[in-house]
Amino acid sequence: MIRQHHLDKICISITKITPYLTALLYAITLFILFISHSSKLMMTIIKPLSSFLIVTIIRKIYNRPRPCVTFDIEPLVDHKTDESFPSRHTVSAFAIGFALLNINTYLGIIALIIACLVGFSRIICAVHFVSDVLCGFLIAFIIYLI
Repeated sequence: MIRQHHLDKICISITKITPYLTALLYAITLFILFISHSSKLMMTIIKPLSSFLIVTIIRKIYNRPRPCVTFDIEPLVDHKTDESFPSRHTVSAFAIGFALLNINTYLGIIALIIACLVGFSRIICAVHFVSDVLCGFLIAFIIYLI
């Protein structure tokens, strides 16, 4: 049995927890926007959804192997071996963070910090290259600006 370093365990925890935390913040925000009949509801749905769909299409076309395959290393978390580029976890987290930034600055900043943790943990866990994460961020940011 390979003994894991304490930092590995922290990274694994971050990788597993942050997507649920992001989804929870997003769901609560959508619920509040819905019950308050906010005009921001549609854009808060459309922009993250657009980012997610764009990344999904790019991943199918590009089909890049993951770092764990390329460098023949054991990833810290179980994951499929293809469709690394761009990172769908990262684009989703940043798209939600930017959407929440439009609703509430503090909530958006918290969500964007979580998105950074998502991106870094995906790299450290060897399931994404830096370029996968950066491209995920750029796609979410461009959709946010549109």
